[in-house]
Amino acid sequence: MDLRTALAACWSVPPGTEGSLIAFRFGLDKTGALRGPPLVTARRLNGDGEARKRYEDAATDALSRCLPISVTPAFGAILGESPIRLRFVNTPPAPAYQLNSNITVFAPR
Repeated sequence: MDLRTALAACWSVPPGTEGSLIAFRFGLDKTGALRGPPLVTARRLNGDGEARKRYEDAATDALSRCLPISVTPAFGAILGESPIRLRFVNTPPAPAYQLNSNITVFAPR
């Protein structure tokens, strides 16, 4: 299973947060575990205050539930070299989000 698919399976999108986005930057060690707390690099949270909190908590919880992730030896060897940029997006999928090095997880439709 690839990282995007695994994270999507761990993410439970809260209702009332359509259009929201949160982005993280973090590193994984060669075993697939976090190398420290993820850093929030962007957020656009929609809905009332409670909905915005649920969205941010759901994204953070997805990381906690999914990681560490099983990695191949080849992928594990390069994990320490590059940060991972991950976005949880509650919008319809858009190809432009997939054209760079970011991992984008879209809410299921």
